[in-house]
Amino acid sequence: MTFEECRLLIPEYLSGQLSPAERAVFEAQLESSAELRIELEELRPVWDGLGALPEEQPSAALRARFYQRLSDVNNGRRQSFRGDFAWWRPGLSGLVRQAAIAVLLFGLGMYAGRVNTESHKQSEEIAEMHSQVQSLRGMVALSLLDRQSATSRLEGVSWSSRVDQPDSELLSALLKALNHDPNVNVRLSSLDALEKFNREAVVRKALVDSIPLQESPLVQIALIDAVVHARENAALLELRKLMKDAEVNAAVRQRAQWGVQKLTAN
Repeated sequence: MTFEECRLLIPEYLSGQLSPAERAVFEAQLESSAELRIELEELRPVWDGLGALPEEQPSAALRARFYQRLSDVNNGRRQSFRGDFAWWRPGLSGLVRQAAIAVLLFGLGMYAGRVNTESHKQSEEIAEMHSQVQSLRGMVALSLLDRQSATSRLEGVSWSSRVDQPDSELLSALLKALNHDPNVNVRLSSLDALEKFNREAVVRKALVDSIPLQESPLVQIALIDAVVHARENAALLELRKLMKDAEVNAAVRQRAQWGVQKLTAN
């Protein structure tokens, strides 16, 4: 079994889902591979923390109220069609039935209002739960971004993309990865994650400031595409510098020229 095959089995190993034979092979590889041991120990606390994530679902009480309401509606529908619409017949008995229906409808209206109020409270609880999950996702992302393994840092970037609105600490960690991570794939993934928040002025400025810090042609071209997509005219100065720098990769200079044309076009 190769290292990559063993690495993919780490979640099943941590969750105890490997067969005895697979577990024996995995642990044999674990003894001979220091990198696999590092990967396992880095992911173990994260895996344990994932078990603490709450499920975003309505409470049992809300579900019970829904089914009770559905039962009430179905019962009312059966009564309505019983007796060939007898409650609409003229006369005193029909009038009584119509009055009873009016009272019932009024009561249902009051009940619906109360249910709506309770549903609003339930929505607030779900919103609070969602906020807690977002916070936990941010913590997991920060933990993984600080690991020695490039694979773990890539996982950290992936977790950061699941955060709706990252705080300043998570943004700083992504920018640090973009500007200083030794792994090009981590840099590119960090850029992809940051582009999700390019409506923020601070993010757009950070992308522009990152251009002169990059040496990889892949990251340089990706950054050019990012600032053009964000319509960030403040990047024009840096793009023109790339165009004139003879030491810059020819494909990067060409892409920088394309970026200047896009940003200056009417």
